[in-house]
Formats: sequence, C-alpha cells, structure tokens
Amino acid sequence: MKTNRHNLRRISKKKGSLEETLSYAIYKDDPLRYTVSYRDKNKIVEVNLKEFIKNEEYSVIPITRITLLVREGKLVWKKGQKELLIKD
Repeated sequence: MKTNRHNLRRISKKKGSLEETLSYAIYKDDPLRYTVSYRDKNKIVEVNLKEFIKNEEYSVIPITRITLLVREGKLVWKKGQKELLIKD
C-alpha cells in the first residue's frame, strides 16, 4: 500500500473495501474510535462500531445500507467514494 507524506494509507476501491476497512477497525484498531452511519427506513442512524458489531439486531442490516464510517470525527469511508483513507 502506498503511503503519502501525511501518513495516510490509501485503499483503492474494489469489491469488499468496506469489509476490509471494518476488519481493520475491529482487529487492528479500537472499534470505539469509529462511528457507523446506516440507512434505516427514511432516516440515518449513527452508532459506534463496537455497539454495531455487538448488538444482534445490527447483524441483519445489509452492508449496502451503511453510508459512512467515521473515525474520531474524520471520514474513513463513504458510500460511492473512489478511494478510502485510513490514518495510521
């Protein structure tokens, strides 16, 4: 993976990029630092990642309904984005 001068890892968009980003957040970082936003009917719901993966009711939410993944107020992943940024 390429690293730019601001020490950001760029992950090119490909199938499974959100899954890879979530895996990174869960296993290599602290899930409490992340907020997941997802569509629920006509509203957007925000929960922290640890709560999202721990709560059984979230396991039935399709990954396609996730709209944003934010780490400590900084955008990490956005639906439709061409590349993902994860700060090391």
